Amino acid sequence: MTDKILFVDDEPSALEGFQRVLHRKFDVHTATSGGEGLVAIQKDGPFAVVISDMRMPGMNGAEFLARVRQTAPETVRMLLTGHADLHSAIEAVNRGNILHFLTKPCERDVLVAAINSGLDQYHTAIGEKELVKKARAAEARGIDWDAGVAREGEDFESPAGLPGTVQAKACLEPLAGKDAQTYVVVFRLAVLETVERRYGESAATEYLRLAAGFLQRALRAGDRIFHWQRDVLMAVVRRHISPEAVRMEMERLIAETRGHIIEVQGRPMMIACLITFDLLPVGQFPGLAELLAACRVRATGHAAEPAGAA
Repeated sequence: MTDKILFVDDEPSALEGFQRVLHRKFDVHTATSGGEGLVAIQKDGPFAVVISDMRMPGMNGAEFLARVRQTAPETVRMLLTGHADLHSAIEAVNRGNILHFLTKPCERDVLVAAINSGLDQYHTAIGEKELVKKARAAEARGIDWDAGVAREGEDFESPAGLPGTVQAKACLEPLAGKDAQTYVVVFRLAVLETVERRYGESAATEYLRLAAGFLQRALRAGDRIFHWQRDVLMAVVRRHISPEAVRMEMERLIAETRGHIIEVQGRPMMIACLITFDLLPVGQFPGLAELLAACRVRATGHAAEPAGAA
């Protein structure tokens, strides 16, 4: 299904301009007032991105987008504003009613880039919502999503010397649903099970310590890293950038991994360091239970064993 974009502006000529320059790239819908926009969301939604002009009679753009947040929280909300309205736009951002604001006049390339960024953010939010649904459904059926994770309220001793699940939960509890600038990065050590199966537990433990050491050195000084389960490490990072930029940072980080030399039966052996990851924006989950459920689902997403991994 094509993602829908809704523009709201009381000037028909502005709406015609958006349709003209964007209709080849996006499924553009329009409304001439905040009230009309709310009706469109109810009748024709969901909309991935809603972009509203600030100055409109009756209900201004900030008020309209605050209403959109209540009725369609996953929709990415953007405000088009002139320089005279910047204070109101910044206040709307700080209150969480909008996620981006664009200054007028807005060039086509800037607008297209903003919409594409909004679509990425929308798909992330929808994906996390689906993960939580699946986790809840599995728990209702009594499925053990993650036998390697310590039971609720328990911790385990990490062979890598890292804090475990109890400390991770304590770190995340005050942040879940509140901190829009904190992210959980779920790192999966995709060949750890292969190493253990082929070369034994001691070789796997050495490999785990080397991989954990690499991540500790590669992450920033203020980042926190935990041992979530046998082959999954979790980092809690705070970044003042978009989720897409955080994802790019983590992709660059794991791209720098080479391999680790471990001792197997008295001889050195090079083992490929294959790490995959998933990113979870902490602020998108209503509470700790939903965030932990998503972490469990992501931790089970093992990649297929790569050819020549070890």
